[in-house]
Amino acid sequence: MNVGKGKKISMGYIPWDEGIASTFLWKELLERRGYEVDAKQYEAGSLYTGQSTGQIDIQTDAWLPVTHEKYWAKYQDKLEDMGSWYGPTSLELSVPSYMKGVDSLEDLKGRSEKFKGRIIGIEPSAGMMGLLKDKVLGEYGLEDEYKVVDGSTPGMLAELKRAYAKKEPVVTTLWSPHWAYSTYDLKKLKDPKGAWGKGDGVHTLTRKGFSDENPAVGKWLKNFKMTEKQLTDLEAKIQAGGKGKEQDAVRAWLGENPGLADKWAPVAKTSKAANGKDERDRAIEMAWFPWEEDIAATYLWKEVLEERGYTVNLKQFEVGPMYAAMARGQVDVQLDGWLPYTQKNYWDKYGDKLTDIGSWYGPTSIEVAVPSYVKDVRTLEDLKGKGEKFKGRIIGIEPGTATMENLKENVLPGYGLDEEYEVVDGSTPGMLAELKRAYAKKEPVAVLLWTPHWAYSEYPMTKLKDSKKLFGEGDRLHIIGSGEFPANYPRLTEWFKDFKLTEKQLGGLENEIQKRGTGHEEEAVKAWMKENPGIAQEMAPTAG
Repeated sequence: MNVGKGKKISMGYIPWDEGIASTFLWKELLERRGYEVDAKQYEAGSLYTGQSTGQIDIQTDAWLPVTHEKYWAKYQDKLEDMGSWYGPTSLELSVPSYMKGVDSLEDLKGRSEKFKGRIIGIEPSAGMMGLLKDKVLGEYGLEDEYKVVDGSTPGMLAELKRAYAKKEPVVTTLWSPHWAYSTYDLKKLKDPKGAWGKGDGVHTLTRKGFSDENPAVGKWLKNFKMTEKQLTDLEAKIQAGGKGKEQDAVRAWLGENPGLADKWAPVAKTSKAANGKDERDRAIEMAWFPWEEDIAATYLWKEVLEERGYTVNLKQFEVGPMYAAMARGQVDVQLDGWLPYTQKNYWDKYGDKLTDIGSWYGPTSIEVAVPSYVKDVRTLEDLKGKGEKFKGRIIGIEPGTATMENLKENVLPGYGLDEEYEVVDGSTPGMLAELKRAYAKKEPVAVLLWTPHWAYSEYPMTKLKDSKKLFGEGDRLHIIGSGEFPANYPRLTEWFKDFKLTEKQLGGLENEIQKRGTGHEEEAVKAWMKENPGIAQEMAPTAG
């Protein structure tokens, strides 16, 4: 959905909750559509000035017609109003919903003792504080019964949190939209006399000419609307995530609200499958087996494709049954076909019913590796005469595997190392634990490893060169689809054909998944993608 094709857009925002939420929401939406977005915080006056001079393209938090009236009056000839996406805003007093019988400002009358005669306010200079003291309390005859406590917004929220936890009566100044309405079950006290006045709409403004230059974005912004629940839920998610994690919170929230990204930033559905329908209408059945590189590639593509509007169902298999299921058309694709060697038997049996879409990584390799601090060992030949340094051991994996048998029967004898070294049978986790232990103490260690593997990202290692090629030729990792895959998913087939990961990229992703542990693969992928900006666009660049 590369509508933007890398075009740069600048956004400015005031540090108000709804401004932060809507700005980072649109930053994420626009980046998913192929734009490069820069978002910066400003004071209101500087933001309007920057827009009027063309330095800032978009702001999403213009309170009109009242709050920002003076800025609009000064700069409106140089701005475009995309319309109100939320409103009306409101100022109010609020109480927890457990306060039965208090539903309007009139209901506060005669109940001051219950609330200790206090209304918890915010900064005394705030406009709503003056309005509350000078007008609202008087309209309802509350000025002699209640004292408005000056303070700060964080202080008011802290008092609300404390009272709510103890189920104590409390009345606070609040406004809509605000994340507190999502975090706590609160009642806005009705104002039948209209003492608070009419609310603003929250508008999106662009610099003059922006929508002519960016018609798709202009249309999206003009049609954008959020409900109070959507906005306050998003604000609460951002509040819980903390400063600096705004876009992560937006991504998580969009994940919990599927369909909103495509509703707010729709793109034409032009990728047609052989049946004439949009290929995204058909869920993708994606198979995987528990090898590190397959877990990494599978969860990476799942994240990218779901951003692009596809539905991806993951199914874990053993290798043989997976190939059989693909041949029967029960599975659409798998991303870890080791060819032409390791999975040769399966390809020979089922290949006439499958599609080799292409290779995304290679060549793979099997090797003996040592930590990079072991300076004088670069090749298998270099191990000769150094058995004492390595305690005469090469740390292996599961006995009986073809790799272990080859190391014992061909590789060590081929380099004259079979008398000097013993291959220690064990397990892959055991080998990795021994590597970790030795590395922590900077001790010499030689281990059986293979590429790709996350250990190369976690530890600086030297792969010992095999000049005699006794470990054999390496495979490449292929994407294998069902026979019908190209017809069912023509655009995705093109993306898969062009897909490539470097050893550094794959090792880094595997390592992130390894660190976060089983069950946190999606979280790890999101973190890795954040460290590799633009990867989704690189993998799935076609518009539509």
